[in-house]
Amino acid sequence: MTSPSDLFALTPTRITRLSRALSRLARPDVRVVSLDFLDGEEINCLVCEAGHQKFRVAQAEIAHKGRRVFQDFDVCFPAPRIGAFDALATLLEDGVNLASANLPEPPLNEDIKLEDFAIQRYPDGSRGIGIHRDGLRYRNLVAIITLAGSSRLFTCDNREGRRKRRIDDRPGRIVLLSAAGFAGREDETARPLHGVDNVRGGRLSIGFRCVPQAI
Repeated sequence: MTSPSDLFALTPTRITRLSRALSRLARPDVRVVSLDFLDGEEINCLVCEAGHQKFRVAQAEIAHKGRRVFQDFDVCFPAPRIGAFDALATLLEDGVNLASANLPEPPLNEDIKLEDFAIQRYPDGSRGIGIHRDGLRYRNLVAIITLAGSSRLFTCDNREGRRKRRIDDRPGRIVLLSAAGFAGREDETARPLHGVDNVRGGRLSIGFRCVPQAI
């Protein structure tokens, strides 16, 4: 049996794809990119790992600065960074750090460490999650990987949902979102507004985020 560390290998093709994705994400008008990254065996391995975790019902609504965001899913958080999850996180850390360092103008001023990890399981017909920005404490990059199901991950222009734009997050793809610190961005617009709706047949996804390293 192939071990997770062997399965999730950092190949030249993956480094190239990450380099192109980071270069595009660093453009002034871009905040989200999607790239083809995982094969079927890797997805199945991640789905199997997720099936062994314990979930709880997410808080139905969260408030931030007077705004309320609904949440209609089960969550495993903090999820354990073990097995296939750890192998994927290590692959992303090594790949992104190397890809950034090799660009003429590296968009990262420090190596990323994906220490914040969550698994979300949306039931069929779920409302999804409301329009929001990821918290200010997250730095540089957010990675979202859909493992199963059908839904719409989208970005939009405002919290009313103006000009929703679907992000290609089909299983096998990885979505990278800009966070504060990436490419020198520190204002609120560094973090794109996004949400999930149109859940059909459920949705299983994982998310990795970077938090500031302790000094």
